[in-house]
Amino acid sequence: MKKILTGLALAATMGNAYAAEVSGTVSFTNDYRFRGISQSAGDAAVQGSLDVGFENGIYAGIWGSNVDFGSGEDANLEIDYYLGYGGDINDDLSYDINFSYYTYPGNDTADYDYSEIIAGLYYGDLGLTFAYSNDFFNTSESAKYVALDYSYGITEEVSLDLHAGHSFGEYWGSSDISDYSDYSIGVSGSYSGLDLSAAYLFNDIKTADEANSGAYRNDNTLLLTISRTF
Repeated sequence: MKKILTGLALAATMGNAYAAEVSGTVSFTNDYRFRGISQSAGDAAVQGSLDVGFENGIYAGIWGSNVDFGSGEDANLEIDYYLGYGGDINDDLSYDINFSYYTYPGNDTADYDYSEIIAGLYYGDLGLTFAYSNDFFNTSESAKYVALDYSYGITEEVSLDLHAGHSFGEYWGSSDISDYSDYSIGVSGSYSGLDLSAAYLFNDIKTADEANSGAYRNDNTLLLTISRTF
């Protein structure tokens, strides 16, 4: 299992030559949705991250959340590690690429740990992201995800957020719900040091394959999140 210590060790070594910035975030949300599908059986989740970034564009971090994959599953925690690099192409265009490793410690019923490469291209408030895993959820099947995100500043403190994503590849071709697209529209802003967001999530999963309760819930929902960054 890849540990974040590898990335942090690299970061510590480079810290002598480049100034580092460390930050942490704690969040609370009424449902942990990953690409439109609940990872907490529709229940609330507490999430947190710790990140270190350098002036040369290299960064590393760790992120965690509670999860619930239903009865018969021991997994109740997800911890992700990532190492990446980002930079500017010009004043308007920037990019980012990272290697992420998703782990589920304490899960004795199955091994879901897997890795993913995520690349992003950003133009102003518009972002295009592509993710690829050759072993999605440790199934030996590949999965791909492409997303388009746009954030429009309504005021200096409030933004309108639009998202469209599509999951496809071998894994989804053999799953019950097949390839699908997920969407969201919401607003986000800051107040008294807190980051607040509300978004309505929906998708094109067929009605026959829709789950409106329990593990891997995928119905339409209103997602509320409050965060604090230190």
